[in-house]
Amino acid sequence: MRGQFVHRAEKRLCDTLVGRRRPISEHNHRRRFLHQLALKASATAFLPYLDLMAGPSAGKVKITNVQCILTRIGFRVSPLVKITTDSGLVGIGECHHDENGHGAKDVVLNVCKPILMGQDPLNLEYLVFKMSTRTSYYGGNHGVATHAITGVEFAMWDLIGKITGQPVHRILGGGAHVKEVRAYASTGPRDMLSKESCVEFAERMKGQGWTACKTNILRDQRWDALDNRRLSNLEVDRNAKGYANMREALGLGFDIAVHCHWEFDFDSALRLAEAVAPMRPIWLEDPLPIAFNEQWVKLTEKAPVPILTGENLYGRDDFRPFIVNQGVNIIEIDVSMAGGLLEAKKIADLAETYYIPVATHNVAGPIATIASANFAASVREFVAHEAFVGHPKNREGHGINGDPDVLGYDKEMIVKGHIQLSDRPGYGIELNEKLIRERYLVAGEAMWS
Repeated sequence: MRGQFVHRAEKRLCDTLVGRRRPISEHNHRRRFLHQLALKASATAFLPYLDLMAGPSAGKVKITNVQCILTRIGFRVSPLVKITTDSGLVGIGECHHDENGHGAKDVVLNVCKPILMGQDPLNLEYLVFKMSTRTSYYGGNHGVATHAITGVEFAMWDLIGKITGQPVHRILGGGAHVKEVRAYASTGPRDMLSKESCVEFAERMKGQGWTACKTNILRDQRWDALDNRRLSNLEVDRNAKGYANMREALGLGFDIAVHCHWEFDFDSALRLAEAVAPMRPIWLEDPLPIAFNEQWVKLTEKAPVPILTGENLYGRDDFRPFIVNQGVNIIEIDVSMAGGLLEAKKIADLAETYYIPVATHNVAGPIATIASANFAASVREFVAHEAFVGHPKNREGHGINGDPDVLGYDKEMIVKGHIQLSDRPGYGIELNEKLIRERYLVAGEAMWS
């Protein structure tokens, strides 16, 4: 009965859309019904995005080449991916860094490219699965191989947007929740222990329109050259004073994240959380070592501040125990590490079912930053997106995470602490290859053809 009812409803709506100018066979009702829904704006609510897949290029575009070059468009080596098609449409992506980029480039050219040649880029999830299973013995879908696949996935999303004539943020996971993405500046005062320095920092941040920052803790040891995981009482007190100075200068309405690097034992992490609690940070980031265990749950329950982690996790399997066991208050996804836009969206959807909001970690260049921001716009419970402002142009308020002029973007990349999203198809990027060739190629690299 239900099927007959739905079929009659389809027939009535089809009659309304196309009129009764000539008889339509019962056999053709469903096909005409779906076709008209794709064309009529008033009916798209019934079958969202059917019109996108019915675009003139859908199902007709084949991949003809995959190229990769090593650049320094950000503050680390950025392997860039270019996917060319027989339609003339091109997709651009950026891989997460390794030490010199050669690992990612090797996987892109010698593993991903043979799988992609002759394929339809609309079959993205199938092709990502093929690439992931092919490289699964290179670190178990972790590390450099996943970095490479993610750069390729970014480029495929750029292509899908161009094929369908839509910006990625409108077609990823059901569309965007925002028109711009809130960002936090990963920076801090010259000297947290100096109130004058904190005031100077606050004036610069607020003058450029920022609403949040993430600042490294004060420590006697460098996080990347540790002797042990203990934090002394003197270090705890210095951090309490430094972050209190920042809060006084920035005011309560400006969010401050406390930045660790997965470096402490449980006791040190809890003492640090208690020390910075009076200034009410937006989160305490990565206080414990990377892997999940019961101490994450214990810390989240006992700490008087929100606990966040995720920048070193790959895919749903790494995030799942933190989410389902409530081992964090907020998860942080590095989209260029975690497996790409689609995988990040799946992780965010899982977190949402546990009422856990999402932030993004991001140490990549401008291209991956824009790709990541398109993902962020699709997440309803999104907090903030990481942005670096160390490049001379960034310090002047122009762009983030490197030279924004490489993008050929149709708007300022960052405005008042918010990443701007393009309405052009794909990511809205028209890559400035001349600028990359002249300034940003790694020594010995040749620009792609």
